[in-house]
Amino acid sequence: MSTWIGAVVETRGREDFWDILRRHGVELLATGAPPAFAFIECTKAFSALAPPAFSGALSRDVGGMVLAFFAQTNVDVYELQCFRSGERVRLLEYTRDGGGWIKHEGEVQPWERSFFFDEGSMVDGAAWPDLLGTEMSELSEEDRARYEAAKRSGDATPVLDLLHPHSTRPLRRLCASFGVDPSAPVGRWRPPRSAKPWLLLGVVLAFLAGMSLLGALTRP
Repeated sequence: MSTWIGAVVETRGREDFWDILRRHGVELLATGAPPAFAFIECTKAFSALAPPAFSGALSRDVGGMVLAFFAQTNVDVYELQCFRSGERVRLLEYTRDGGGWIKHEGEVQPWERSFFFDEGSMVDGAAWPDLLGTEMSELSEEDRARYEAAKRSGDATPVLDLLHPHSTRPLRRLCASFGVDPSAPVGRWRPPRSAKPWLLLGVVLAFLAGMSLLGALTRP
């Protein structure tokens, strides 16, 4: 999976939760009593390569948390936005080519422990935390001590220089920590169609047609 966009929504057990989702353009894939937390999958679009745009407004209307994310694993780009009652309380943004964690704004959230830290995963027969760029045994004593202290506290801020996501595994751990299954979303959101790509294509075609006409007129 090279591109994944989704959101974990705190429902607060609201009886009107499904109606709220509909108002935000979410196609319902479930009915009945809403779970404590729900997962909404988002379709990909060239004009919407980012966490879903409804996140802040949905958080406000539900009166709870919405944790939205965007990941493009083929180029290691990740963005997580957390809203509570309409207010953004956390922003994390990572880009491999841009130098790593280029943004980490707001207060550290409890769910970050599940995203940043785990007990180790099997990679090429060796087990180590999957966000570390190297095996634990290859870290310097100072870096290992920093990592272990950050893991105990659940705050990855002091060791962001050591942590480099490269798969959807951290996001799947994150979903599991809320008890949601991304393979069974309660709704699907499609971003509104944007005219910008078509306008850009029109400009390019008009330019090429103009150049072709100019060439024909100036040809001996």
